[in-house]
Amino acid sequence: MLRKGCWRLQARLCFLYRSVQVSKSGHRKLVSCIDPSMGLNEEQKEFQKVAFNFAAQEMAPNMAEWDQKELFPVEMMQKAAQLGFGGVYVRTDVGGSGLSRLDTSIIFEALATGCTSTTAYISIHK
Repeated sequence: MLRKGCWRLQARLCFLYRSVQVSKSGHRKLVSCIDPSMGLNEEQKEFQKVAFNFAAQEMAPNMAEWDQKELFPVEMMQKAAQLGFGGVYVRTDVGGSGLSRLDTSIIFEALATGCTSTTAYISIHK
């Protein structure tokens, strides 16, 4: 039993090692081998795409500054709300997005690629 577990661990580590690329500058980066939109319907893929783009353009470039200066990104939060990322669990008849837990998980996962702490705040305060 132990040998079987060790073999599985070794196989996973080898797979992970093959997933790492070394850039010209010598820095290593993990290459994703799983499509993050696998199994999603078209609407969910669109949510994910918008959230990934927002995270890359609005959150990621600023996250280090927000953390270092202990800033709360009010303007970014307003932009996120305009995209429907605020009130995601709230019913549409009272101004929310009315999304399912799966839909919101897809959005939060994509937003977290830009700034984990800010995404946590958005997810907690809906």
